[in-house]
Amino acid sequence: MEPKFLLIVKVPKGLIIRDTPRPESQGGRAVRTVAVGANLYAYGIHNIEGVNYARLEPQNPLRPEWVRVAEADHSIEYVDVIDLGPGSETSELAIAINNLADAIRSK
Repeated sequence: MEPKFLLIVKVPKGLIIRDTPRPESQGGRAVRTVAVGANLYAYGIHNIEGVNYARLEPQNPLRPEWVRVAEADHSIEYVDVIDLGPGSETSELAIAINNLADAIRSK
């Protein structure tokens, strides 16, 4: 399965990736954290109890990874979402952004 979205973390404190699409108070366990500017690939974005969560391409294929896209009232957006779907005008832009980020990381 190919990812459909590129997510770019934009909150200064970074982002917590969880094993389920729910907060810690409801049993979601933190899997790892990523820093601001990190690129994540997502298979889909799902609205669960009024909150958008992205199902990520996991580091370990046997363990799912989820991340919150924004607060329910959209007061905080945690990531920028770029559609990678076929025919998407932003797909070429997303590839260019990803290549640039990889080049910066390799320095």
